[in-house]
Amino acid sequence: MKLLKTGILALSLTVTATVGLAADYEIFADIATVETGVNHYAVERLDHKNKKLHYCTAVLDVTKQLTGRCTERPGFPEKPTGNGPNVQRGMSNMFGGIPVIGSWKINQTTGKTEFCISGTAQCVEVTPQ
Repeated sequence: MKLLKTGILALSLTVTATVGLAADYEIFADIATVETGVNHYAVERLDHKNKKLHYCTAVLDVTKQLTGRCTERPGFPEKPTGNGPNVQRGMSNMFGGIPVIGSWKINQTTGKTEFCISGTAQCVEVTPQ
């Protein structure tokens, strides 16, 4: 029992320390839509180092080809709206009503940003250049 309490305390301290660190990069407000068999996924990406806001999209087309890109947007919000920080989900229906689940991933230190579709095990990097 003492070992369990020690493990829980260590985990609590790790989580607290991790939450307390400031991230250089974050993603917010995930969106998923479908139009005529094409899935569109999007997030807002904040670059705190360079004070830049990007709108990042990923598209899964009818041929199941996954593409993506980020476009810089004007302004830099002090307090982003929507879901976040660092949402890592997105789901829409496609291909005969089968859910297509995707997730956004961001490395909060390097800024590497990618979107992955779980069913087809495809990922596309959308990190701005």
